[in-house]
Amino acid sequence: MALAPEKRKTDGPTHDGEKICHIVPEDDPDTALCGKDVTGWPWNPPWPYCLVCLDLAGYDVL
Repeated sequence: MALAPEKRKTDGPTHDGEKICHIVPEDDPDTALCGKDVTGWPWNPPWPYCLVCLDLAGYDVL
């Protein structure tokens, strides 16, 4: 008898290390500029910004 694959949580961060505020474009609010799927994540959370998103948005990250 085969077991069903384990369901994984797909909405929001799965652990504290993923609590990073990503920047999303208006045309695809479920995908961050860095490519991270942010479906179900809170808008404007009080977390540090993703440096890759900031760089791709044109902010000085140095």
